[in-house]
Amino acid sequence: MTDTDRHEQIRRRAYWIWEEEGSPTGDDLRHWSMAEAEFEASRKGSSGDAATTDTPEVEISTGDEPPRKRIKRTEGP
Repeated sequence: MTDTDRHEQIRRRAYWIWEEEGSPTGDDLRHWSMAEAEFEASRKGSSGDAATTDTPEVEISTGDEPPRKRIKRTEGP
């Protein structure tokens, strides 16, 4: 996978996270970091590591209010 492909997958996931959170202003770095962490975890999980086969739930919260919903990590945008 090229750096361009990696960047595009992370960008799409970060955008999806942003939309799921209601398109808030000023959280772009947090969304990018979340997407990048998910991408790296999925790359490590694809190596056959049995400990990463379960999909953990991700709690969405800005800390200002209770989380609105729980989502599961997905492979694509």
